[in-house]
Amino acid sequence: MNKLLDKIWLLFSSVKLTIVLLLALGIAMGYGTWIETVLSNGAARLLIYRTWWFDTLIVLLALNLIGCTLRRAPYRPHQYPWLLTHVALLILMAGSLITHRFGMQGQMVILEGSTESTFGLEELDPTSLDTQIGQEVSLPFGVHCVNFEQVFYPGSQMTSLFKSHVIVDDPSNPETIEWDVILNHPLVYKGYKISQASWIDLEDGRTATVLGVSYDPGVPYMWIGGSLLVLAMFGIFFLKPWLKQKYPPVPVPRDRALAEETESFAQENTQEVTA
Repeated sequence: MNKLLDKIWLLFSSVKLTIVLLLALGIAMGYGTWIETVLSNGAARLLIYRTWWFDTLIVLLALNLIGCTLRRAPYRPHQYPWLLTHVALLILMAGSLITHRFGMQGQMVILEGSTESTFGLEELDPTSLDTQIGQEVSLPFGVHCVNFEQVFYPGSQMTSLFKSHVIVDDPSNPETIEWDVILNHPLVYKGYKISQASWIDLEDGRTATVLGVSYDPGVPYMWIGGSLLVLAMFGIFFLKPWLKQKYPPVPVPRDRALAEETESFAQENTQEVTA
């Protein structure tokens, strides 16, 4: 039993495993970038980033990071910025998993003068590998499209700008929220981001606006993790040298032996050398 635990500890506290996992993630993300170029962002999300195997890679990397962190305990003062870096990375990975498992991406179509409170989830056509709108999901509020406007380049029929003037219809909020939804200027309300995607010219002369809808509960974790990572980098470059001078490193006993110091590991290496 002890030998098995030693091997598990050796595996998850190994820098070699870190390199293998980072290499696998790099290949997966490179393939995802290629899919984005050839197909679409939605296809890359559904084929790569929101798959069980990609999440498994992230979980394994998180466990490996925890193992590599624990093997250095107890920590000296000059290691605190390094320790904060690992905490920040774990929070970022947690945010990524939350986004993959609970995030939603889709579209809603609204006629001018109409209100819509549902949107279709993004799905993948297994034959053409194109993204399409599938199952409908209800929003906790409605979106009323007052009007849709196209702005053309002077002297041409090329569209330079298109926007939707919308009003949030939320009975629980007495405040009137109006917004011009333009490309790179989305409406963010109750965790949902509504952005301008396209439009549809109908045969009766009316226009329907196509709005992209996304819900990402992992964003707060990304902000926290990113902020801690910046703080940790600042600590590594500026605080760590000062801590090393104030608290010179001295040998300290470890509560937990490194994987390389375990009895089974030493026996196995002795046998290999003898052989």
